[in-house]
Amino acid sequence: MASSTGVVLRRTRSFYYVDVGEAEPRLCRIRGNLFETSRYDQKVAVGDHVRLDLSAAEDAGWILEILPRHSKLARTSREGSTEQILVANADTLLIVAAVRKPDFRQGLTDRLLVAGLAGNLTPVIVLNKTDLASPEQIAPLQALYEGLGYEVLLTSATESQGLDALRKRLQRQSTVLSGHSGVGKSSLVKALFPDWNIRIGHVNQKVGKGRHTTVLAEMYRLPDGGYLVDTPGIRELEPAGVTRANLDTFFVELTPFRTQCRFVGCSHQHEPDCAVKDALAEGLITTSRYESFVAFWQSLPRASDGRPPGR
Repeated sequence: MASSTGVVLRRTRSFYYVDVGEAEPRLCRIRGNLFETSRYDQKVAVGDHVRLDLSAAEDAGWILEILPRHSKLARTSREGSTEQILVANADTLLIVAAVRKPDFRQGLTDRLLVAGLAGNLTPVIVLNKTDLASPEQIAPLQALYEGLGYEVLLTSATESQGLDALRKRLQRQSTVLSGHSGVGKSSLVKALFPDWNIRIGHVNQKVGKGRHTTVLAEMYRLPDGGYLVDTPGIRELEPAGVTRANLDTFFVELTPFRTQCRFVGCSHQHEPDCAVKDALAEGLITTSRYESFVAFWQSLPRASDGRPPGR
């Protein structure tokens, strides 16, 4: 049996659209016995590299194997016991945030930063709608995140500011687009690719016409190489693998202090002799980032802190 490989662009309830290097994606199924003990992390996800059998005399090919993943954007399932992989093998998590209209939301930005770091993606922050903000509003945000070691891009679709740098950042890699509604993600994409050539082509096979609803992410091939992944609902995700016990490892400025606290598993909120709170008092950690950490910590399940209930 001859086999080839491809990248999953879109997943529906029954079929997968796979990029195999042709003008249009191929429609594929999975064999019924491929995931006999299926969990979320074992199911085929958008971005997965898969081994295929395209030789069958049928309308659709067959997915035979999921190849090893180097990254994943995953959220905790509603049941709380497993993870649901939204995107596999992405390189970058592009966090788009408006400076104004709507106003910058630091809590969401920091949550997405954690999601990217937890899944081995490189977070990049895009401060958009810069034409609506003054330099005095933009500079502190840019300085904060660049000071933490993150790449920050300044963009405005209406003024065509920063588009060349953003376009270059997207080339020849897989990038997940994230951010709250209204921050200008669609306007940026349209400004970058006015011909909208990244749209997935129609599948010609009869079985692929008009019967499937996308339920998770969707990946688009970019004109100059690479992929852009749009994930509905990403703003609400609870990153898989992030707990109260390890959240402080994803806030980079807390890392030098977290092991110096008096108590192992310190929440950095009410315990005495907390090195993180001392660093906050000394101005080594910003108040806004500390408050963001606390809000995130409190939103996580209590059972994930590794301590008895009520502590």
